[in-house]
Amino acid sequence: MPSLPSPPFIEVPGIANFRGVGGSHVGPGLLYRSADPSKATKAGLEKMRQNLGIRMIFDLRSAPEIKRDGKEWASVPVDDPDVFKAHGIERQWVPVFAEEDYGPEQVALRYREYTKSGSEGFVKAYHDILLAAPKSYGTIFRYLAKDKPAPCLIHCTAGKDRTGVLIALLLLQIGAPADEIADEYALTDLGLAERKPEFIERLLLNPAIAGNREGATNMVSSKRENMLASIEMIRKEFGSPEKYMKEYCRLSDEEIQKIRKNVHEGALEHMGRS
Repeated sequence: MPSLPSPPFIEVPGIANFRGVGGSHVGPGLLYRSADPSKATKAGLEKMRQNLGIRMIFDLRSAPEIKRDGKEWASVPVDDPDVFKAHGIERQWVPVFAEEDYGPEQVALRYREYTKSGSEGFVKAYHDILLAAPKSYGTIFRYLAKDKPAPCLIHCTAGKDRTGVLIALLLLQIGAPADEIADEYALTDLGLAERKPEFIERLLLNPAIAGNREGATNMVSSKRENMLASIEMIRKEFGSPEKYMKEYCRLSDEEIQKIRKNVHEGALEHMGRS
């Protein structure tokens, strides 16, 4: 059974897989995650700013993904500052892979030799993400290490892989158990339920994976066992989340402690008030 009390999804018009990162280790209202918000409506943007208090959005996507998906923010180009000023939201582009498409379909194609091998493809994909992500993730971690960071949204194309690895690292760093992290990750299967058939059908049109519906379905999933295996990989290959943050992202001990205080102590304060 999931260790999270209930799926913390929030209806934000125009955005799929939008939810708060919760459980017993994250203070409410600080971290949100989602799929690509490029089709957010005006009402969606207003809800993020006014109801959720979001002031910062971190976009992990690559340039090809942004170009492919068209103009963002209800058909307003991302380099138009007025849309952000109008809603009081700042956007930072922090691509894990600046020039490589790394959406769910491209991940499935890149690691198609693993499509029938359980969690192996995800472990390999997530290892590659971790090697490429220090600059991107480091920017987000440093934001969370600020004094009283404002609520923020973190997203990639599906809010599944690059976003999922970052959230897993963060939850590991503040002491969340592997089962809780895996359950939080698995919620993406619910958050993307309406879009998964679209991902699968497009994959099956590619000759590299044509006819392999089982494999395609596996590679666009967010099974808890995939995250559990990836957590084992993190510990084996990188030592610990703290070590990754220090050696790869170049965070200081003080910054790491501030992240723990800002994220974890917010949860303790909330539990004390409830």
